[in-house]
Amino acid sequence: MKQFLFFLLLIPFCSIAQSNRSMQQGMDKDSVMQKTTTYNYPLQEGPTKPGIAYHGKKVEYDLYITDSMVNFTGKRRHAIAINGQIPAPILEFTEGDTAIIRVHNLMKMETSIHWHGILLPNKEDGVPYLTTSPVEPGQTYTFTFPLIQSGTYWYHSHTMLQEQSGLYGSIVIHPAEKGPVLKEYVLLLSDWTDQNPNEVLRYLKRAGEWYAIKKGALQSYGEAIAAGYLKDKLKQEWQRMPAMDVSDVYYNKFLMNGQEKNYFKDTKPGEVIRLRIINGSASSYFNLQYANSYMRVIAADGINVSPISVNKLEIAVAETYDVLITVPEKGAAELRATSWDVMGYSSAYFGNGTEMNAPDISKLNYFKMMHEMNSMNMSGINMGGMDMKGMDMNNMKMQPDTMPQKMDMDMRKRDGMDMGSMQGMDMALPGEFNYNMLRALQPTTLDPSLKPREVKLTLTGNMLRYIWSFDYKTLSVADKILIRKGERVRFVLTNNTMMRHPMHLHGHFFRFINTQGDYSPMKHTFDIKPMETVTIEFEANEEQDWFFHCHILYHMMSGMARIVSYEGSEQNEFAKTGYKKLKKEDNALYPWYDLSVHSQGAWLSGNISNNKNALEFEGRATWKGNFETETHLLRYLDKKLFLAFFVGFDYRKNKTFPQFDMPNSKDNRHVFDAGFYYLLPLLIRSEWRVDNTGKLRLQLERRDLPLSNNFFFDWRINTDKEYTLSFRYMIAKSFSISTNYDSDYKWGAGLTWHY
Repeated sequence: MKQFLFFLLLIPFCSIAQSNRSMQQGMDKDSVMQKTTTYNYPLQEGPTKPGIAYHGKKVEYDLYITDSMVNFTGKRRHAIAINGQIPAPILEFTEGDTAIIRVHNLMKMETSIHWHGILLPNKEDGVPYLTTSPVEPGQTYTFTFPLIQSGTYWYHSHTMLQEQSGLYGSIVIHPAEKGPVLKEYVLLLSDWTDQNPNEVLRYLKRAGEWYAIKKGALQSYGEAIAAGYLKDKLKQEWQRMPAMDVSDVYYNKFLMNGQEKNYFKDTKPGEVIRLRIINGSASSYFNLQYANSYMRVIAADGINVSPISVNKLEIAVAETYDVLITVPEKGAAELRATSWDVMGYSSAYFGNGTEMNAPDISKLNYFKMMHEMNSMNMSGINMGGMDMKGMDMNNMKMQPDTMPQKMDMDMRKRDGMDMGSMQGMDMALPGEFNYNMLRALQPTTLDPSLKPREVKLTLTGNMLRYIWSFDYKTLSVADKILIRKGERVRFVLTNNTMMRHPMHLHGHFFRFINTQGDYSPMKHTFDIKPMETVTIEFEANEEQDWFFHCHILYHMMSGMARIVSYEGSEQNEFAKTGYKKLKKEDNALYPWYDLSVHSQGAWLSGNISNNKNALEFEGRATWKGNFETETHLLRYLDKKLFLAFFVGFDYRKNKTFPQFDMPNSKDNRHVFDAGFYYLLPLLIRSEWRVDNTGKLRLQLERRDLPLSNNFFFDWRINTDKEYTLSFRYMIAKSFSISTNYDSDYKWGAGLTWHY
């Protein structure tokens, strides 16, 4: 018994040690913040011409990647920096240059750099184990590629979760043809968490509640009753849906060029300036508002568009927009980037004098959002598999344009599309931005003679287990998407999840089909909202394998990615040897457990799982020497992950319970068992099992039922006439004040530690 109790108490300390070992040790120095530089370069005048020969100069950079320490929140935390900077240095080029970039890895772990939105040879794309070799510790990798485009782009690590730790920077490619000069600034948006990103993903996998508590997004039963939304709350859970949120992670800070506030005092009153805005966050959308006036959008994802005036610009993860703003005649006007969950913002001030603040954005009403979702035709929807076949999509789809007519220019040269002399400027009253406003400067239709290929993809996921996928298949088990060079490829994507997903296709620009018809814009990244269907199309003019994925970092690392592969093309040398390793990334094992130390005993429940398998353990021990354990090995059988088969072992030794010295098979037994779990409506987990003696048992339980923002209720009952009631109040991410009543062990109270 003493050995067992010692084992219970030892597990937390082992976990701490494991966590510490996994944390990379940073250099003991403060981060060096990036200084924003003023650039005086022209707007693009004309389109890039097909067949142009590039003989520009060589532009060389050396990027030194190091472990570092930063202090964004008052606490020193580990980070990854390039040349001592977070964000990394701005890389400047001119269209036609040849980029030579030497990446020096000074860390003790491998890394990588992907050049987001840049059209380049496959082997320079920077996805380790698919297109490019990882940069090993102590090694240098030299990237060499021509710049055949202009615009605003960025770069980031494609190795595990390094991007969240600071491994990102901006790229500016100026047009080859000179024109009017405007002062310009780069604004790189990002999100920061003091937690180790690996810990963030592990916590998402365990469906922890603390992030929702911190953001006020828990949507408890008490809050639902007070707000008059109890019916909607019940309907939501009846459909096996957990509480909805617009963002998975609670972030400590939101940054712009590595700071919360930026001041650009070198601007002149009334001056029109160009802002190159990049969303380099790991998982945060931002709403941009300017205090002085509206913003004029002139480019999206590096490609010029017909200018449009907006008073609010939403930028999805990994997108870029170029906008024009006017500096106020007096004072300093704020450009504010507010996170989509309205948990914080970062700012840039343009001008001098009294600060003019952008308007605040109201806090989200999650219950109202839930009610609106429930008011739709939600038959057949469930969060576990996110099946939305019965949902009315009539008002949610983007309106398709007519079929493409002809290809008027080489796709690899699209980025230089003519901005002209600002003709066609939208003079209507500015409103909130949406994709239907984006209009290309020239027709973007594809050649109808090209052989068409349509690929239909459904975005799927399971919030309870935090697994994201296409067609219920994660990257680790999915086949490649096969296309052929010379085809006209259409992707039709339907989002059957309750989350938004910013999708990015490497190595290609595509038509994002909106209401502009033949003038649908060209993009390399696009957002797709819940229940929305989006169509993109492109000319397949590359070779080998390219990555296609959700750019929310934690979604990608949880399976929402595919490989777009050119049939008949020889596989990249790195894909030949490393493809299997790439496919393993989303299927890693993640552990978690809860340890309760109460007045009548100690309770331990633990889990270690990947996408389809789980090992679950429960142990109970009293201070009187009674103990029992149940260990089950699970395999999920259905695509929605509702049903799991298990085998296990039940061992009990409760010395003080038998009365009159009579044998007691319930409290003193060791049996093997087998059965299955099935998730019922209202998120009730049912267990059906039979042991090796032939005894049957049915058990029902509900965990983590939210009564208020911090207060939770668990219950369990089975046909062995056992039942348990538990309450806990979360006081921190890892600790709760807890109490429970067990039919065998009676009342107890104490503390629960969550890992």
